[in-house]
Amino acid sequence: MNIIEANSIHTENLTSIKHKLYKNSKNLNSLDEVAPLFEEVFEALNDYHGSLKYKGKTYGWTKDTSYVNAYLKSKLKEETNVSSFILDQDVAYIRIPGNNDFAFKKVDSLANDIVSHINQVNSDKIKGWIIDLRMNTGGNMYPILLGLKELIGNELVFGGFINSKNQSTGIWEIKENKLSIDHITLERKTILNYPPPNTIPIVILTSGYTASAGEMTAISFIGRDHTYIVGEPTAHYTTAVQGFEINQFAALNLSTDYVVDRNKKVYKGRIIPDIEITKGDNFEELRKDTKISQALKLLKSK
Repeated sequence: MNIIEANSIHTENLTSIKHKLYKNSKNLNSLDEVAPLFEEVFEALNDYHGSLKYKGKTYGWTKDTSYVNAYLKSKLKEETNVSSFILDQDVAYIRIPGNNDFAFKKVDSLANDIVSHINQVNSDKIKGWIIDLRMNTGGNMYPILLGLKELIGNELVFGGFINSKNQSTGIWEIKENKLSIDHITLERKTILNYPPPNTIPIVILTSGYTASAGEMTAISFIGRDHTYIVGEPTAHYTTAVQGFEINQFAALNLSTDYVVDRNKKVYKGRIIPDIEITKGDNFEELRKDTKISQALKLLKSK
């Protein structure tokens, strides 16, 4: 509880949360019985991005959601690789799923894979980009941003984190074509064969499964000129999470920071698209996909 009090962005109800936790655990016989109580603690904290890890089990709060997209849900297990296509001869399309690189062991390979796909469809004939994050359920945002950095921009701070006291706790920056996140500079081995113009129009596609790292990726583009978000409101996992070791058996994951975009807008909820379109997804025939169709209309009008 001391770790939560010192680091969580959700401490408004902490006094009553402590009181209830201590009351409910008073007559228990072991710590093993206390751990499940933290499911209620995280619910009371309104932190469904955090959890208690104890003896190999996870105790957190899974927020109920009314979001249902049967088609996209059916694709989550099979759409696990980056895909890229050329649409209408002059629009480049790339679909980037989530990843499980929580240990930061695949940053190079994931970023290089994204760049390889960009190189497959990119040329001086391309007049616009569609970046599809509908299947991006989260993971490690570092390789995704590293792979997309030339499309995000250059010589700018494009996002970051602030704590509950509105203090900056980290910035996302591209300077001299180098990506820096929280003062960690990331290098990429694969080069872009044809860097896109800074003014090229971009449409980001989102769904209710766009979460965490997927949402961070979308936010990294918000505020960029000629950039639009089309699709469904995102999953609302826009907090930064840090891990805190307690002992050899236990650790906490806590939401410790909010995300801000390049214009300093703070995100405490879902990302709402510029043009909201529900359902109509079709990965088998992209031109029949209603969100892609809307994206193409936007790009053709610019």
